[in-house]
Amino acid sequence: MNIPFAELSYTSRSGQVLDSPLENIGHENTSDYSTSFSEYPEAVKSEICVISETMLFRTCLARCLTSAMTEFTVSSFANIEEWSKNTDQGPAKIILLCANGQKETEKFINEGLDAILQFDARARPVLISDVDQPSQMIAALNKGAKGYVPISLDLEIATGAIKLVAVGGTFIPASGLLSARPVSQPRPEARMSSELLTDRQVAVLEHLRRGDQNKIIAHKMNMSEATVKIHVRNMMKKLKAKNRTELVCLTNKLLGL
Repeated sequence: MNIPFAELSYTSRSGQVLDSPLENIGHENTSDYSTSFSEYPEAVKSEICVISETMLFRTCLARCLTSAMTEFTVSSFANIEEWSKNTDQGPAKIILLCANGQKETEKFINEGLDAILQFDARARPVLISDVDQPSQMIAALNKGAKGYVPISLDLEIATGAIKLVAVGGTFIPASGLLSARPVSQPRPEARMSSELLTDRQVAVLEHLRRGDQNKIIAHKMNMSEATVKIHVRNMMKKLKAKNRTELVCLTNKLLGL
């Protein structure tokens, strides 16, 4: 049913009914009137809290997440104490603990995770670190972390990990699962190295399975990016893989993963 604009009415906070909103234009007390739309609550977005002592890192990460994950609100803090003083007891939050180096990573694992969960048991902490060691990943999960994201991952994978944690999942890169293999068994990589691939190719393969890009692999292995591409191409040729993804899938099958 169409209602003429002139018949619309607004109710002021004092209870006075106004026949038309046009009557109030120019009045000094315009702010005293509110439409019924203000009575409808907006949907509450889940919150991501970035904690990092490095201002540049936390600011850049917060801006990237704000742009890439519009379904969340993003805030940043210098440390856990600042976060605890400025947070509220709203819905469960995702806490991104950003560590730089081995010492800070261990501190977050041994102390930071406990401090966060003691303050807010519903929080879902995720450790972001430049330390890419399976033992640290497992230790973080054992202390209550819901994810471990190496900074070598690209933004798309990182945001996917955060979304997984937001819906109740747990994220750990494939490299973290490798440590769960029994040490008494011979390493499948050794068999593959002697039977099919060279030691250097197996080392490159390990990085591929972690999701590292060619330039990251080149930096970690102290070789040129062109050399990395050659190793990848040769492995694809040996295993008859059409692309990097198929190469990883085929080698996972060969390694029994």
